[in-house]
Amino acid sequence: MGKKFNLEVVTPDRVFFEGETDMAIVRTTEGDLGILYDHEPLVAPVKIGSIRVRQDDSTYRWAACTEGFVIINEEKVTIITNSAEWSDEIDIKRAEKAKERAENRLHVHKVESKEIDVVRAKAALERAINRIRLYENR
Repeated sequence: MGKKFNLEVVTPDRVFFEGETDMAIVRTTEGDLGILYDHEPLVAPVKIGSIRVRQDDSTYRWAACTEGFVIINEEKVTIITNSAEWSDEIDIKRAEKAKERAENRLHVHKVESKEIDVVRAKAALERAINRIRLYENR
């Protein structure tokens, strides 16, 4: 393992994670960003995807996350996201129901030309698929 840095993952509800790691990977709008000790200062937008935190035994702990941003400076790395949950905490039945609801909204919009917020329904579908994918791959 390399040198460790301070990592903090914050949601509107809580400090989701606070600790040290030697590597974290987060999905940004430009692709996955690997962060090591002494990374160049950076601010980047985070998209729906995952956060991976390397643990002391060199395995990764995976978390599903939604939009936000990552701030890297000399003191620490902070990921601010609308929501985050560890893959082993995902309520798979809830995620599957959310996926079904979003798909139904999008289907009704196409078939009946009903007024719905398509962007919001697509985002809900993407979040649900992300949670299901992480749950299944844990």
